[in-house]
Amino acid sequence: MYNFNYNYEYPNLNYNIKTINNCKCTKSYFRIFNSIFDSPNLDVYVNEMIMASNLKYGEFTKHVLFAPGNYRVTLYPSGSQNGAIFEGDIVIDRNLTYTGALSGYISDLSEISIYMIPEAKETADMKQMSSLRLINLGLDSPSLELVVEDGTILFSNLNYGDISSNIAIPSTRYTLHLRANSKNENILTAPNVDFAPKMHYTLFVIGNYGENPKMELIIPEDGVNYLDIC
Repeated sequence: MYNFNYNYEYPNLNYNIKTINNCKCTKSYFRIFNSIFDSPNLDVYVNEMIMASNLKYGEFTKHVLFAPGNYRVTLYPSGSQNGAIFEGDIVIDRNLTYTGALSGYISDLSEISIYMIPEAKETADMKQMSSLRLINLGLDSPSLELVVEDGTILFSNLNYGDISSNIAIPSTRYTLHLRANSKNENILTAPNVDFAPKMHYTLFVIGNYGENPKMELIIPEDGVNYLDIC
């Protein structure tokens, strides 16, 4: 196990996010993540075409290839096209992969929102390093920090809806502790998490903090690890 140096400063990664004006690529990828607390299974439509059916809480759709442009996302309880629980517009730029993270309470449809989280290929030489970032979608959560087993803080001061910058850490296995900044309270522990070399990960905090926290840490691979973008 890698022993951290407390004086080590984790580097922020500089991503080459190309704009429509200077990129010749004409494709991007998009997936949806259901983190709506207490959500039923959902049918997901984009511009009235079904993208996924029976999407459970805590699950992702597959990545789908999209041309850059404006799109309308509509959610229905599975098996029904009556009474949409969410409708919202999104914008997809060129040469990126996106996760559209759905968040809010199923008991208050007006509070449901979609966070568009882009990914792009980075320019740094990763070698035996892994890229990480953290997004806090934990409802009613305090400001959060993510700590490894020796006490080193990877991310801190993330309020609801915040997403960190990417950092590079040595590729190995870690035990991660999610804590409330102000209370020094351990909310959850994720043991033996394997971050592979040259791979990119976005860590999603979901659930409801409330009086009895029901929080989860979801750790999928980023689409840039395996999708064909420039």
